[in-house]
Amino acid sequence: MPYSRSVAFPGQNQAAASEPPLDMFGIPTQAPEPRQYPHRIPHIGHVVLFFVIAFVFVVVGQLLGVFLLFVSHILPHRTYEQLYVLSSNDARISIPIQALSYGLVALVCIPIFTVIWNESFGEGVRWHAGTARRRFLLLLGIGLAVGFSVTFLGDYLPMPKNPPITQDMMKSAAGAWIMLVFGLTVAPMLEELAFRGFLLPGLINSFRWFGDRGMISPSVADRVGIPFSILLTSLAFAYMHSPQVSHAWGPLLLIGIVSVVLCIVRLAMNSVAAGVIVHSAYNFTLFIGVLYQTNGFQHLDKLK
Repeated sequence: MPYSRSVAFPGQNQAAASEPPLDMFGIPTQAPEPRQYPHRIPHIGHVVLFFVIAFVFVVVGQLLGVFLLFVSHILPHRTYEQLYVLSSNDARISIPIQALSYGLVALVCIPIFTVIWNESFGEGVRWHAGTARRRFLLLLGIGLAVGFSVTFLGDYLPMPKNPPITQDMMKSAAGAWIMLVFGLTVAPMLEELAFRGFLLPGLINSFRWFGDRGMISPSVADRVGIPFSILLTSLAFAYMHSPQVSHAWGPLLLIGIVSVVLCIVRLAMNSVAAGVIVHSAYNFTLFIGVLYQTNGFQHLDKLK
């Protein structure tokens, strides 16, 4: 099964291992072997550790990025405080700093979890790039189809008129291009790693943990655990994007639907990399209309 690595029971006969020999009075002559359970990764503790590391190094990356701007004098005659404000509302600065933060998260997490899991990080999160390469066109088509479908549904839902993400894009053509590149590369990679590489399997493995120990049946663990884990993952994914869309329920509903599709792709193909391709293709559809409407970001005043 996905997310599990079974630990073999000692000896060839499992029943014999769990039933020690008895003496003439029916008393066990030795203590029974402790029962061993499948070793499932990532489990919920790994999920918590990942998000703690991510939070810490996103903050560190923000502070480090502003400091590097300040000492390099790329933007001269600005105080550290002014640069810090710009790092929150100017895509030309905020997006590279966010990319730096994401890079720090990956740089720290990969060796830590490689040691904890005693196997490669890619195998632990089920990156499986080979699966994504073999099915690239299918995954690309899924992402584009989801993007255009969500755009169509958005015409029938209440949408914010001027959300923060649009305001950021309208400030400069350079900032818009940086957002486009980031949205097709770094953002999908780390978001899929966080939500479909850690959170989703971590939640599913929590249900399977109860199934392994007989608290619930294994079939119930999957029939209930998988849909519930997809729902929780999608709620968390939508909540993370909430500030970008003014916390409006219409776009948040659509983002949640996209997350459900990404979760299904992740589980069906057992590959986080597959979800990255779908995610990138979906993000591209969000920029197509803007690119057309503004003639390649040349006339941002036409952006609606």
